[in-house]
Amino acid sequence: MLTKESQFEGFSAETVFFLKNLKENNNQEWFLARKKDYNKKVIKPAMEFVVEMGKMLEKISSEINAEPKINRSIRRIYQDTRNMSDQDPYKTFLGICFWQGKRKTHDSPGYYFELRPEALYLAAGNKIFSRKNLTAFRQAVSKQEIGDQLLGIMEKLKSKNDYKISKPFYKRIPEGYKVSDKFEDLIRFNGLLASTEIQIPPELYSQNILKFVFNIFKDFAPLENWLYKHVHFGEE
Repeated sequence: MLTKESQFEGFSAETVFFLKNLKENNNQEWFLARKKDYNKKVIKPAMEFVVEMGKMLEKISSEINAEPKINRSIRRIYQDTRNMSDQDPYKTFLGICFWQGKRKTHDSPGYYFELRPEALYLAAGNKIFSRKNLTAFRQAVSKQEIGDQLLGIMEKLKSKNDYKISKPFYKRIPEGYKVSDKFEDLIRFNGLLASTEIQIPPELYSQNILKFVFNIFKDFAPLENWLYKHVHFGEE
């Protein structure tokens, strides 16, 4: 629910139009000439969205971080092209993350919002585990009760046709682990993410996008909270 102080009225058609134009004109000269438009049409509503969505996510996940700043909740627009000479200099989407716990964003599970020129992508979890978190994940799914809990969460998400779940990455069961047959796939994961990609909904252009996104994040919350609890992301 929006607070009285909130200024968020949804994203505008100009937000999407800017991203579409950037995709077609991905060069420094074009972008710098329209930097003010980028700040007004993309960054400003993104900051307002972060504030309101952060408050909503506190209802379903503890210790959620929502910082309306670039390089915090709002992903920077610039690509890292140091080792990729043929890569475009700018990302052609708006990326927003809400991470859980005290660690850095890439070490923590979280909720992710990505507005592309043609679609909306939403996800929750952790795409790739750090080495420490990978060990913690494997130890967790090796325990029957905890592993069964995760399997139940994943099956419920898989029952919804629009949702996708990570698949096993490693070909073999890691050395030193013995698990029952039903956990053989789980222990071969290198990350765990629930996601969905949809055409840009009409709700994007009003405050209703908050409820629209929150309802999907609420479906993802059991997976997100399992990761936070059992993979020890919350520790210092």
